Amino acid sequence: MNCRGCGRPEAVQELRHLVEERRPSVLFLMETKMGEERALGLKRDLGFPNAIIVKSEGLSGGLALLWRHDVTVAEVSKSRSHIDVMLSCDQLRISQLRLTGFYGEPRCERRKESWYLMRFLRAQSSVPWLCVGDFNEVLSVEEQFGVNEREQWQVAAFQDAVNDCGFTDLGFHGLPFTWDNRQEGDRNVKARLDRALGDSRFMAELGDSEVFHLPLAESDHAGLLVEVR
Repeated sequence: MNCRGCGRPEAVQELRHLVEERRPSVLFLMETKMGEERALGLKRDLGFPNAIIVKSEGLSGGLALLWRHDVTVAEVSKSRSHIDVMLSCDQLRISQLRLTGFYGEPRCERRKESWYLMRFLRAQSSVPWLCVGDFNEVLSVEEQFGVNEREQWQVAAFQDAVNDCGFTDLGFHGLPFTWDNRQEGDRNVKARLDRALGDSRFMAELGDSEVFHLPLAESDHAGLLVEVR
């Protein structure tokens, strides 16, 4: 989930409540705005024994992947835009799954770098692949509401990357948009920037998985809950 800065007590409290209620085996956080030491402190606060951290750059960015004892995780690669791992879980009868937590470039002029990264990661493995995160882009113009309409070339570039990787969007339950600029009236903009994508092998083996949009008071993004099954 995009937490827009996990250092605030209110944000930590909301995260802790969500973790206690939903009991995720793996938690991916974006825009933590934390150095490694503070992010490891958050890991302990949330009750996770394991973590991979990408520290923030100044007051922006920062990623964290946290997981419990019932999941085995091996790090493959990481950058300021992603954390890529192989995981297994006997409880879910998953022998090998590739999970990538992804954070798309916020600036439009650099968004193509995200799609280069996605294609690069595609070439690294043929293991069933689940890619989850905030892609900072929509897959259709209908996924955005408000005055700031997306340019069609922006949407098409994301569509091409998704198609080149053989991804299927897992869909969702809940409100249709995952980001809200929280402005009033005509200035309000909403978009579905966060999603879960599965490749053909993931869909063949775990295609019954479901995604839920979870509204958050302390972030302008909704959280994503992915139930893998």
